Parts: sequence; C-alpha cells; structure tokens
Amino acid sequence: MAKGGWSMPLSAFIPQVENEFVQLRNRIVAEALQALHFHSPVDQGTYRQNHRISIGDRDMTFEMVAGSSAPKGNVDQEAYDREIRKLLNEYAPYTIVYLQNNSPHGIPIEDGHSDQAGQGVYRVVASLIRSKYGGR
Repeated sequence: MAKGGWSMPLSAFIPQVENEFVQLRNRIVAEALQALHFHSPVDQGTYRQNHRISIGDRDMTFEMVAGSSAPKGNVDQEAYDREIRKLLNEYAPYTIVYLQNNSPHGIPIEDGHSDQAGQGVYRVVASLIRSKYGGR
C-alpha cells in the first residue's frame, strides 16, 4: 500500500479478476468436454457428437447424425471445436455454463447400460473434475 492510500482504486482490479475467472472457467469446461469425449461409448458417434456447452440457458438440441466413429478414448474434433467456440465467443463471467447431452442414449449410458461406459460418462467426468479442482 502506498503511503497515504492505495496506488489505484480497488475497483480497478475487477476486470482483472473477472478475466482470470473466465479463463479458469473455460479451462475447466474445456477439460470436462474433452473428458466427456474420451469416456463416451462409440457406436455411430451420435452420443459423442451431442455433448453440448451452453451459457446461461440449457441447450436442449439433439442431432441424429453420426459423428466420428473413431474408437472410445478419442475426441470428435469437429464436435469439440464447435462447442469450444461457444466459450470463446461469450465473456459472461458470472453466468452458469452447462454441459449436457440430450441423446436418447444418455440416460441408459449413465445408468451403466453400455459395455464401453459401465460407470456412466458424466458421473465419471464429474468425479475427475472435482478431484482436480475441488468442490462437492
């Protein structure tokens, strides 16, 4: 602290803190999306293609198109890039970011009805992200 007061008003730090928050949030969401792709069971790639990022409101869309049928443990790069662009185009530092999959296969997969993802996908990824970054 400078003699006689602060060298700059505390409010000047708000943009810096918001920027750091957005960068951390985006890194966590990108890691989670990548992990969702890695852990997704793959037949035609439709489930993996339908992981969605939305900011502020849930994205309830679902596309019945096959994505990359590369085996489990890979990223459908086109689908990943499409969703990551949403983060890069939206600043909104204090807005909820949703990750979801509206595929009709989603609930059975989460319930363990997939030989490739017997423990689910979102459940596993949430546990990985919590263990890395903390939280409930």
